[in-house]
Amino acid sequence: MRAIQLAAIAHRPFGEQRHALADGRICIRLTTACGDFDSVTLYHTRKYKRGAPWTGAKAEPMQRKWRDGVHDEWQAIYMPDDPRQVYWFALEADGETLLHDAFGTRPMPENMVGAGGFPFAHAYPTPDKPEWARGTVGYQIFPDRFRRGEGVWTDEQLEPWGSKRVANHHRFGGNLRGIIEVVPYLHELGVDIVYLTPVFVSDSSHRYNTHDYENVDPLLGANDDLRELADTLHARGMKLVLDGVFNHSGVGFGPFRDAVARGEDSPYRDWFFFDEKYPCGYMTFSENLPYMPKLNLANPDCAGYFAYIGRKWITEAHVDGWRLDVSPEVYPDFWRQFRREIMREKDDAIMIAECWDDSREWCNGGDMFDGTMHYVLSYAMWDFFAYGNKTLDGFDAAVNRSMMLYPQAVHNAMWTFLSSHDTMRMMTRCGARAERMRAAAFFQMTAPGVPVIYYGDELGMRGGDDPDCRRCMPWERAGKSKMREYYRKLTAARHACAALREGEFITHEAGADGLYAYMRGEGRDAALCALNTTDDKIARPLDLPEGFAKEKALTDLLTGKRVAVKNGQAQIALAPWTGCVLVRASK
Repeated sequence: MRAIQLAAIAHRPFGEQRHALADGRICIRLTTACGDFDSVTLYHTRKYKRGAPWTGAKAEPMQRKWRDGVHDEWQAIYMPDDPRQVYWFALEADGETLLHDAFGTRPMPENMVGAGGFPFAHAYPTPDKPEWARGTVGYQIFPDRFRRGEGVWTDEQLEPWGSKRVANHHRFGGNLRGIIEVVPYLHELGVDIVYLTPVFVSDSSHRYNTHDYENVDPLLGANDDLRELADTLHARGMKLVLDGVFNHSGVGFGPFRDAVARGEDSPYRDWFFFDEKYPCGYMTFSENLPYMPKLNLANPDCAGYFAYIGRKWITEAHVDGWRLDVSPEVYPDFWRQFRREIMREKDDAIMIAECWDDSREWCNGGDMFDGTMHYVLSYAMWDFFAYGNKTLDGFDAAVNRSMMLYPQAVHNAMWTFLSSHDTMRMMTRCGARAERMRAAAFFQMTAPGVPVIYYGDELGMRGGDDPDCRRCMPWERAGKSKMREYYRKLTAARHACAALREGEFITHEAGADGLYAYMRGEGRDAALCALNTTDDKIARPLDLPEGFAKEKALTDLLTGKRVAVKNGQAQIALAPWTGCVLVRASK
């Protein structure tokens, strides 16, 4: 047998490596070192089967799904005849077989007496994510800089629209009425979900230092305007998600003012972390930001108040879910409580975490978040499309690594983005090279998850790090933007193809010439995406995956053109940094 890295063989009997699907099937995954094994077989049987459990066990060949250059990830999905299961793995290389079970890895014994299978007693279906939140298209709005509608503030009280003075203390007067006015624009762009950064009373333009969680900031409008926005979106089949800032408040928040004024006599004292070891006398968001005192959500009264806030806006303003700020720094049990409270009000609401790292702790258990803002994938896209810090192989490895982290149901709800209110604009990252921006948008719109467009990216907006990324929306460009037309083609393709919305991602080819091809989904509805990641035209035959190789022709969803298939190959012709989405012509 070839040299095997036994230490790389791993199975975690929880989370992404063992979970039940909504239809009752079980998904099992196993990690090995890249290229170590020719095949892996999952054996499973009923936990309480009479006689030796290994006799009569069913064999499920595992598929090598993802490779990140270091590891292979194998997967099998099957329907159990009893939810109480026991299972183990047989790994083959060079004609020899290893057993991997709960006791470790060793040569396959002739007699399985004493083998220790992994027990699984809770293989019950978990509720799937709501359909509206799976693989659809999102749009993030920073309200102060998006659009001015009719409001109570005069132009003299506001910064001139388009001014370069974008620091947080400058107010431009974008409001909810302005958003309502352009709902048709968002619908035409192909948007399904609108996500607003904070809208509650605050003294900053970003409103992440909330003073009053129970009222919309008067500069944005009234509480009724928020409900009208939600209802207007719903009338067009769109949804509204709010930003919940419950990790910290602003210093104008009533309980904080009371705690400062009354000290130990205040019933709100334990809602915060007062301690003289902190420079300002209390813990804050990040380090030494006095205007953002950190909240103590382990305090039952504090937790109860913010659970009430979550319910209030679901019921009173008809919003459809929450994006939760700084989620990993909040007491975890609060998120479980918050989820239960929200779901009691609206069983198809969603909760999306703001987590910049591996988010398995928060998303894979099903008791906190449906997904997260997928920074792990964003870092890979920035490095490859904007900075050129990764080779195509390196980018593919990073993408495959991200696919290993979560169950497919979680992938379907992850928010993927190129820019946000916290990050440099993608066009600026790309050095104003529009072709790189378009290629990145192609990948974002054809990868798993919910691609979220940061307002103005569809117009090629530029902007540096926060707060420069929060410039005013240049509405004068909206009617003549080639980038916007390209985004419309991408969103239309996504809406037309179920595989782009919810199908698995499998690398098909990362060619030496820079052609990147990957499958989304399986069967009749599968899509083959091909992207030229070079400055040169690519024109050559592409070997097709088995499901496509017998077709007479394929159709490119972006152009509507037919692509002939001959001898299991399709003739690909792609200009620099452009792509195609191929589906069966007879579909």
